[in-house]
Amino acid sequence: MNDDKNRNSDETEIARDEGPATGVNRQGSENGDVTVLDSRGDAYSEMPLPDAAELSGRFTRGASQRMTDVGTRGGSTTGWDGGEAAAAWSATHRVVKDRFVLQGQLGKGGMGQVFRALDLRKQEAEDEDAYVAIKFLGEQFSSHPKALISLQREAKKTQQLAHPNILTVYDFDRDGAHVYMTMELLSGAPLSEWESITFAEGTRPTREKLIEEIAAGLAYAHARDFVHSDLKPDNIFVTDSGRLKILDFGIARMAESATSSDSFDAGQLGALTVRYASLEMLQRSAEPHPSDDIYALGVIAYQLYAGKHPFGGASAQEAFDQGLEPEPIRKLAGHRWRAISAALQLERKNRTPSAEAFLKVFTGAQRRRRATVAGILLLALSAGYFAYLSVQEEGPSVPFAELPRDTREAVSESLVMGQRSLDIQDWDGASRYYMQAYELHPRNPDAKEGLAQVLDVLDDRVSSAETQRQREFLLKLFDAYAEHAFFAENARFRRLHDALIAALE
Repeated sequence: MNDDKNRNSDETEIARDEGPATGVNRQGSENGDVTVLDSRGDAYSEMPLPDAAELSGRFTRGASQRMTDVGTRGGSTTGWDGGEAAAAWSATHRVVKDRFVLQGQLGKGGMGQVFRALDLRKQEAEDEDAYVAIKFLGEQFSSHPKALISLQREAKKTQQLAHPNILTVYDFDRDGAHVYMTMELLSGAPLSEWESITFAEGTRPTREKLIEEIAAGLAYAHARDFVHSDLKPDNIFVTDSGRLKILDFGIARMAESATSSDSFDAGQLGALTVRYASLEMLQRSAEPHPSDDIYALGVIAYQLYAGKHPFGGASAQEAFDQGLEPEPIRKLAGHRWRAISAALQLERKNRTPSAEAFLKVFTGAQRRRRATVAGILLLALSAGYFAYLSVQEEGPSVPFAELPRDTREAVSESLVMGQRSLDIQDWDGASRYYMQAYELHPRNPDAKEGLAQVLDVLDDRVSSAETQRQREFLLKLFDAYAEHAFFAENARFRRLHDALIAALE
């Protein structure tokens, strides 16, 4: 692959014409060797895993020997700059901050280079997962006066985003002149190469699942006033267990500028990928908005299904100037195409405003809701309506075991994801997953229990709301939830909803 293409990651298509792409594959062999491939699939280096006891002895000699070469050179100290790591790398190990043993480069990103590292502190604690990813500030930023601020803010922001579909960031630190952050280590490939991954049996994700997980991660971040601002396939990773992770919120900017104590904007570093950037981002005509990420999501979703860019690779500005429109994907269900088409609207005023709104249309939740209402109205006109209602109040009209297999699997997956979201206090994710389970299997007892816990949180938020703005935000949330059968039928929810309306009158 030539240097020009290496420098221009935005040229990557999700589906390539020249054949299947090679994914990132990090698998240990029987003799302990690890082959590390970068994001383009080229073999970077091959080296043996270090001996734990030997390393523990070598890496406790004090700060004066940080960044020490512990390979075949007898422990001599070697200077190393994070921006030149790839060029300087050899088949040796280096240690950072007397703690992280670098073992190979994983790839390059907009903010720097990422390496696989053994965390000696985790190893001493006998942690079963002692490996992390460590990311160093890239040389293109090292001379920028605000580069350190950008990376520090990246770590601080992303540490607040605890969601199954967002990369977990552990810490931000420096070792001398070398600034870095540590993150969870992933095994898999970028979204552009996901089809090359060897998934465990039963874990291969569908395109629908990939798109829904991107939207779920964005919805979680947007609810906390984060806008990614550079969503693209290179910033999305698919693990070999079938989980999708959004990477690199380093260029993310707070949607509410008042929440930041200074005026620094990571966008000043020029972090923007033209083919996935919204018209407003290119024109710099408006403040960052969740709909900017929705445009990028629309482009990615289109590429996943059609194998090409919706505007033939043209930017949003070029598409707007030339009056271009994406060719419909005729093999898609109508509601999925409507969701993608609305996300690809070039002007913000016409575009889907949020990830939650995108999910409602893409998953068919709105369509199912309308069908449910129509069905209930039809039942209300029949003599058997009250008998139906009495059965519904007691529990599901169809036992779980009698549901179609696909439906049972979908319900079970939604319930598992709902519980995982509860475990990390992701109330937005929990409500979405439990509502999905409830819609697939009305009055499912586990879904009802999960949604009751979400309602407990809503109750607490209403009780603690002190400002008009907080109440207005909650009312919008309640208005959205009121469209769902569980909440619409719940007396406590209706009481809280009415109380919010009264408080704002």
